[in-house]
Formats: sequence, structure tokens, C-alpha cells
Amino acid sequence: MLKLFDPESAQAPEFRYLWSHTLLEARAAFDAVDAAVAGETPFPASRRDAVLLVGGANVLIGRRSLAAMRAALAAGAAEVRPERLADVGLAADRPVYTLRGYERLERLFLDDPVAASPARLPAPPPPVALFSWEAWERLAAGRSLAELLGDPALFAERPGAARAGLCHEFIDYYGEVRDDILPFVPPGAREVLEVGCGRGATGRLLQERLGCRVTGVELNPLAAREAARHLHRVVQGDVEELELEGPFDLVLALELVEHLVESEAFLGRLPRLLAPGGRAVFSIPNVGHYAVVEDLLAGRWDYLPIGLLCYTHYRFFTRRTLEDWLRRAGLERFTLYPQRTELPARFAQLPAPFDVDRESLGTKGFYVVVER
Repeated sequence: MLKLFDPESAQAPEFRYLWSHTLLEARAAFDAVDAAVAGETPFPASRRDAVLLVGGANVLIGRRSLAAMRAALAAGAAEVRPERLADVGLAADRPVYTLRGYERLERLFLDDPVAASPARLPAPPPPVALFSWEAWERLAAGRSLAELLGDPALFAERPGAARAGLCHEFIDYYGEVRDDILPFVPPGAREVLEVGCGRGATGRLLQERLGCRVTGVELNPLAAREAARHLHRVVQGDVEELELEGPFDLVLALELVEHLVESEAFLGRLPRLLAPGGRAVFSIPNVGHYAVVEDLLAGRWDYLPIGLLCYTHYRFFTRRTLEDWLRRAGLERFTLYPQRTELPARFAQLPAPFDVDRESLGTKGFYVVVER
């Protein structure tokens, strides 16, 4: 296995975890696996049966799909690629909230690929490929590994490549534009602090659409460097260690505070950061969502690099625990707005003895609006 990390994601613990998960899945699908990370560990020099190339920090592929790719290689294919979940249309009305949820879609696809996805959408090939050793040597054509990895055509799909299995690419972790929070921005907000600004996509939106001046805080140095090209000011570092000075009309932290070790201490700093009449807006996942509850009933709690069960979450919340958490930090003027998802019909038949909060089951997270 050869893993390619982009520099921005190379040290992100979420994507290191995803890589370790992929390695475990590969070891369940193949007889033996040697692993190398480009630029970090040496690529095996001696001959192997095949080379599995995994690019893209945010790609998920499981053992069943890897086994299907292995079978296609054994049947005579020189190169095998999985389909991308988004391209086969399976996830259009079946969002992936947990690993078990993804595995259900994978199983559906592998059992009957044609019925599961009647029309494959045109898209670039996914950043996963399994090569026979002979095909890999032809691709390398005497080039060094560094030269090969620097070739933009490395992931281009060659004529005759087979398709087998399924993979999933998560959202762009550092580049998502969160226009869903625009209704919560207070009228006339000028000075904005965005904690966890990534590459600055959301802050840039606020500046261009609402005329705000956005100061970003970002832990990842490469993402912070990119954000600095777009935002009024960027501070690179850990928000739990930085000394930040306000006042700000808006403090924005989206899917951020649940990652903090001392999150209540961060909340306690809000009154010093907010201007009189200022507002803080958070987006926080709900661990009471049906996907997590259903997984627990099946004995599962699997971390992913992004989402309800992100690998770097220190805290998990329902509405009740979230309200208590805010009050313990001394915040009393707040409103929670649920982020609704459709509740599957199977939850309408839960046995009577269960004390069921259907609103919580259908809520994937909360917008938290704190007023000073």
C-alpha cells in the first residue's frame, strides 16, 4: 500500500486515523500488506503481487470493496478502481453519518451494482487504484518514486481499467463554505472572529457578502497560510493557548468547540471577546441522532475523520447536556436551533417501553446562538 498525503493533511490526526483504518481494512482483504507513506517511509524495493495506491487524505474504502478489487485483479485486470459513492447516486437520499451507515450502502452496491446505481455519473476517477505489479512497473517506466508521484497523470484512468468496489470521499475538511450560518449573523456585524477558519472560505463569504472584517484562528499552519490570503487577519495556533483580544460583534466556531480539551474555559472567555450586544454562533453535533443510536443498538461506535463521531471529539452532546454545558460556563442568554434530518420510517415502530425523543433522533446537530 502506498499512501499519498497532501502537506496540509499530513499531520492532521483525523486523517492519520483514517489512514490507520484503511490499513486495517487492507490487512483483512489481502494475505499480507506492506505499507508506505510517500515521503516518510520507504517504498518496498522487491517485487510484490500488487500495489494499492491511496491518494486523497479524505478517502474511505473498506475491506469488502478491497476484496472485490483483489478479485478483479485475479481475474486478469491490470488496473482496478472502485466507484465513488457520490458518483453512483447511492448517497443522494441516504446520507453517510456513520461508518456502519456507509457499510450498509457498500453492501447494497456490492450485492447488485446495477440495481443499486442505474446510472454512473460522469466524474474523474477516484484517488484509489489497485495495480498488478507488471502494470505498476509499466507505469513507473524506470522513474523514481518521487518522479512518479509528481506526475499529474498518476491517477488518470487508463483504457481497459476495471471497476470494482466502492469508496467514499468526505467533504473538504478545511475548505467548506458554511453559508447555512448567514441567518444567524447579527445585522450590522463588522468585526468577526472565526475560530477554526480553515482556508478562510466561510470568512471570505462574510467579507464579500456582508462587508465584515474577519479575523481567523486556525491550528493547521498550511490552512492558516491560505486563509491569510483571503481574510482581514489570521492568527495561527491553538485557540486554547492564544491570547485573543476583542471586541468582536460575532464569534463564530463551527464544529469546533467539541474538539477542545478545555471547552468550558473557552466559553468562559466569550464575554471578554464579545462587544456589548455581540453574539457567538456555534454549530455542534448531536450524539442523540438516530444514526448513532442505531449503531449503538448494533454494538457499534466507530470514529470517522469528520462528522458526528469525529476522531478528535473530546465532548459529545445532546440538547440537555449542551444546555447544561453552556450554563456551567456562565452563559445564560442562548438559543438552540436544531439541524433537522429526515427520520427513517423504521423509527415509527419503536417498542412502547422505550422512552423516545423523536426530535433528538431527527436532529444531527444544533446551531447555538449566545447573546451578550
